[in-house]
Amino acid sequence: MWPIFLKVLSIIGIVIGGILGVVLLLLLIFLLCPIVYKISGSAHDEKYNLKVRIHYLFGLVRAGYTYPEPGNIYAKVAWVTLYDSKGDKKGSKGSAEEETDSSDEEPDADTGNDDTEKQEPVDPYKVAEEETSSTIESKTDSSNDENGKKSRILNPIYHIKKAWENFRFKVIQKIKLIYKNISFYIKLLLHDDTQALLSTFKKQLVKIFKQLIPKTGKANVTLGMDSPDVTAYIYGAYSLLFLKKANRYVLTPDFGKKIIEGDMQIKGWFNLFGIVICALPIVFSKKLRLTKARIEKHSDNMDIAKRKASKKHDRILRELEEEYSA
Repeated sequence: MWPIFLKVLSIIGIVIGGILGVVLLLLLIFLLCPIVYKISGSAHDEKYNLKVRIHYLFGLVRAGYTYPEPGNIYAKVAWVTLYDSKGDKKGSKGSAEEETDSSDEEPDADTGNDDTEKQEPVDPYKVAEEETSSTIESKTDSSNDENGKKSRILNPIYHIKKAWENFRFKVIQKIKLIYKNISFYIKLLLHDDTQALLSTFKKQLVKIFKQLIPKTGKANVTLGMDSPDVTAYIYGAYSLLFLKKANRYVLTPDFGKKIIEGDMQIKGWFNLFGIVICALPIVFSKKLRLTKARIEKHSDNMDIAKRKASKKHDRILRELEEEYSA
């Protein structure tokens, strides 16, 4: 009995181990398989051409984009096309033609059943009673409204106090809440935990960008944006990321006018394992959990303060109405 039981357990263990091994192998393939991207483009005399291609899992997953207009965006898995902008445009045109054809068709004639419906007898006495009661109620409601309006008109102090309370609630109270919000986030930004979190985030983000930068290729581009400040920011980021490869990737800034001109052919690759490793110190950081808890607590306190102010405002308005409605 025991040998059979142990043999069954060993078979179950081998099957479970095999399944776990296959899952681990697939996970390692997904994480370690490189994502290859190729970008080629040119810009001369305001004529732009751009091609972007991405390959993953040894070419099983493919995506790309071409420009100029109308361009094409596609995504494929093996031989199955997940998305193709050209095919979607054709499909949308066909559906529009079908809608126009269906709209041209004449609607069917309505078949009325007015003659078949039975009309119930109407009692004239009940109708007269309902009309008199409705007229009496409308008159009483209108008289009550007129009396209320007259009483409020005769008390201008009520309108002054009500306007002051509305101004204090809608303007002064909101200014106070905005000031509390701004002061909280300034203190949070200057806190030691937040500064440490930002420094960690900056370091890991630089590592991620270094993995994403192209490995081979060349480029010679003259770039100028609408604002000189934007051009300076882009050139600063370029100098930080392509400092060691500035001889192959040449970027000439033009601070005087808006211009994009040059040629570019680059190729790079990265894997998800390196991105995950760089992101783990940020995701599992204790400083991030503390900062998130502080923000959630502050938002709860702000909601409580808003509800208290709203209840206080409603209570004051009710007291004013009770005071001046007599």
